Amino acid sequence: MSSGSALIPLDRALARLLDGLGPVAAETAALPDAAGLVAAETLHAPRALPVRPLALRRGIAVASADLVGATPHAPALLPSAPPVVLGGDVLPEGADAVLPADAAATSGPFHEIGQSAYPGEGAVLPGTDLTDGAVIVAAGAPITAEAVLALQLAGIAELTVRRPRIALMGDAAGAEAAWLKARLARAGCAVTDAAPADLVLHLARDPAAVVAGPGLALQPGGDAALLVDGTSRTLVLAPRADALVAALFALVFPVVAVLQGRRLATVARALTRNMASQVGLADLALLRHTPEGWEPLGVGRVTLMAILAADAVAILGPESEGAAAGAPIAAIPLQEPFDPR
Repeated sequence: MSSGSALIPLDRALARLLDGLGPVAAETAALPDAAGLVAAETLHAPRALPVRPLALRRGIAVASADLVGATPHAPALLPSAPPVVLGGDVLPEGADAVLPADAAATSGPFHEIGQSAYPGEGAVLPGTDLTDGAVIVAAGAPITAEAVLALQLAGIAELTVRRPRIALMGDAAGAEAAWLKARLARAGCAVTDAAPADLVLHLARDPAAVVAGPGLALQPGGDAALLVDGTSRTLVLAPRADALVAALFALVFPVVAVLQGRRLATVARALTRNMASQVGLADLALLRHTPEGWEPLGVGRVTLMAILAADAVAILGPESEGAAAGAPIAAIPLQEPFDPR
């Protein structure tokens, strides 16, 4: 193929997919089922944590103010034995530190401690783990396992998320389709096998037999077809690894970003060597991170070796003949393609 003139330009195809598109309606998800989804609202800590001081180790709970100036030669005398606590225990009222159990000794009716302690020694003081009003997860950000932990400890049992519905239909039984499904699920989408959906991905060995018309000026994946009918959006893709990788980063992820109210991430670095591209086609380029910059692994072609070694993906516009060594290239991180906010 020497020209993309008979094909739909990538920017026009993407514009058709995005026309009139906005974030999907928020839905409620329970914790911890929300892990991996995208938050529809910013959630703040409703209170500071911990509410009471907690022990960080096994020992005796003491009030640091009672031990000011205590030394082995001038121990502090306590009227009662300091209580023994374990890591995670709430400290008794007035206690703000935990000392080793052997720090206390009995001397007649008193209990001696021959060392001082500072507030928070061996303990977590109130409000030092999570401050009141702190952002736990921001709107448009992925809900990590750590965010779920903080939400649960803060007493939040559910939150709202934006979970686009993506239908994967047609020839969707192979390893390539399984990879695509896994990437979509990891991006926080609900992957189904039937319409209606926010986006339909129909896999077919001959996309033109499903949707008549020109393909896309995208390499690889030029045999893809597009059908937009009102609010229905369908991409027909050949179930090949190269075609699915190209479509995912050039078309599907931009749609998912809008549906979730977030943005694709890009990282700009210099090229380590020249990279050639075909005029008239949007070329997918696989790049590897090196100390010197982006190392091109392939342009317009996706191999398993390259995708395993790649760290980022760039889309070279149809007007480009490539880029020279040292030129800055903005690329989408392969494993974390969305802005984490």
